[in-house]
Amino acid sequence: MPFSISEIIVSDTADKVVALNWAYENADGKLSNQWELAQPYGDTPLKDCTEAILVGWLEQQLPNTTADFDKQIADAKARQAFNETLKPYTPHNDGPPTPVVMPAPIPDGPGTQESDPVLPGKTKKGK
Repeated sequence: MPFSISEIIVSDTADKVVALNWAYENADGKLSNQWELAQPYGDTPLKDCTEAILVGWLEQQLPNTTADFDKQIADAKARQAFNETLKPYTPHNDGPPTPVVMPAPIPDGPGTQESDPVLPGKTKKGK
């Protein structure tokens, strides 16, 4: 089942499901959102609202088709793949652009924190 429901929003006063937090997933990715159900919300008692019933309501009401979602996921994957090929360059007046060199990250862990230098005759607290 490409759709799943992660959470349902229920009206305490009527014990009716009013919204669904849903996800659509295929082999290339996942989309998720919240869908506010059209009123009336239905006569199914809350205790009988299985995921299959909730997904059925979602599929009946969503204006998008699974093909629409597949295209959105494919487009997002293509954008990500393209963005991973982009590299920053610095322009120069007297020559060609040069690649921007990012500084190496400083690892976290014991003995890797920067500290203020201790001057001769002083302690770290300045005494």
